[in-house]
Amino acid sequence: MNGAPESGRGMRIAAGGSVLAALLASACCWLPLLLLVFGVSALGVSAAFEKVRPLFLIVAALLLVVGFHLTYFRKEKCAPGSACDVPNRKLRRLNRIMLWTAAVMVALFAFFPNYVGILLGGGDAGASAAAGIDPAQEIHLAIDGMTCAACAVQIEKTLRAVPGVNAADVHYDDGSARVVVDAVSPPSRSQLAAAVEEAGYSLREP
Repeated sequence: MNGAPESGRGMRIAAGGSVLAALLASACCWLPLLLLVFGVSALGVSAAFEKVRPLFLIVAALLLVVGFHLTYFRKEKCAPGSACDVPNRKLRRLNRIMLWTAAVMVALFAFFPNYVGILLGGGDAGASAAAGIDPAQEIHLAIDGMTCAACAVQIEKTLRAVPGVNAADVHYDDGSARVVVDAVSPPSRSQLAAAVEEAGYSLREP
């Protein structure tokens, strides 16, 4: 029986499965953004994927463990003179490259919620809402449903698109938002609430 190809196939399945599981684990951040690009409501999507995120991360880690076991630790039982009795060094090297590539991709997807805010330019809005603004031009909001930094960036973009909003600064860590509005034609709270809901989240009563 040729065990080496079976082992390599199993490693590739485990590596591909781990990447898919990690991708789904980070869907709480990237999927709402993708849906908004296509004009589809993202309401509740982030929270739904956040609930199953730990499960997907565990599955990804277990599949990686299986892949490394098959690649580095499993000893094939080969009959003398069989195909697997003569190691294919190029195939083995390719399998290891694929496995380590999968491991890097899993890490990138697993930690995606931690750095996506930086990639999307989060934090710039706070600079535009600088000190010296008349308190009457500030509206403070409490937002439910944010699960990562990408959520804050997403909400900032929709709030800034509301007519009469000059700047928006959303904080994922405490679920707060500071909106600087035009003194002459400020938006209503219901307009801001609609923008937050359009992004897939909801306002919490103060």
